[in-house]
Amino acid sequence: MTLLCARLSRWALWEDTNGQASLTLHTSENTSAVSYPSAQNDLARSIKPGWRRRLDLFGRAAAETLTQMITPADNPHIVFCSRHGNINRTVKLLHQVATNEALSPADFGMSVHNAFVGIASINWSITQSHTAIAAGNDSLIAGLTETICQMMATQSPVILCYVDLPLPDVYANTFAEPQTGVAFAMRLEPDKAITPEPPGIGEALTFSSCGADQAQATATSPYDQIKNLTAFFTSTSARPVTLGSSTTAWTVSRHD
Repeated sequence: MTLLCARLSRWALWEDTNGQASLTLHTSENTSAVSYPSAQNDLARSIKPGWRRRLDLFGRAAAETLTQMITPADNPHIVFCSRHGNINRTVKLLHQVATNEALSPADFGMSVHNAFVGIASINWSITQSHTAIAAGNDSLIAGLTETICQMMATQSPVILCYVDLPLPDVYANTFAEPQTGVAFAMRLEPDKAITPEPPGIGEALTFSSCGADQAQATATSPYDQIKNLTAFFTSTSARPVTLGSSTTAWTVSRHD
């Protein structure tokens, strides 16, 4: 078992259920999680207009959560993950190929898996590395693992950003599970015991890795993992939460 410590300084969750979108924030300004209604037209206002015009709902929802993680004069590492990526643009391109239409250069460029995080890096002048991950149903766990490892290796803040939207109707018979639009971001800082300056940033957490048997027994969808994780963040209970995938699981607990 691997035991690692970090501090959760802020997190944000955007979710869209049956057209009712909301944004939940927990930052230094909002020490308790606060939820707001979230209109699609108001998303990603922190992205410069020239770049914002290139973003559809996939990118704007991700940007809305990511912007809550950025602090003044910031230069964090970013781990971006998505199970399906910007599948709506991809399906549109495939339709254009099938019908011998001219491909849209904008859709082609923005369909690349790391296109959004590249725009985010330009928008906020981030020069640190960013990582893009797609690992099927294990995408969130893979992204969390990468985030923790990068934070420990660099001893600097790392932001995890996850986004997925409901699949187009053409996939209705392929994926039977309910589809909910979700974008989630969290910022992990090195633990204060290792990096004392600035002291006491955020909530102290412990991440314990679990074996394959427990991982498979607790495996759920990325959306359910995010909901379980944010429920843990907002709970006053000391009971830990375990997030499982097909090969890896993390048990998250408080250690203040």
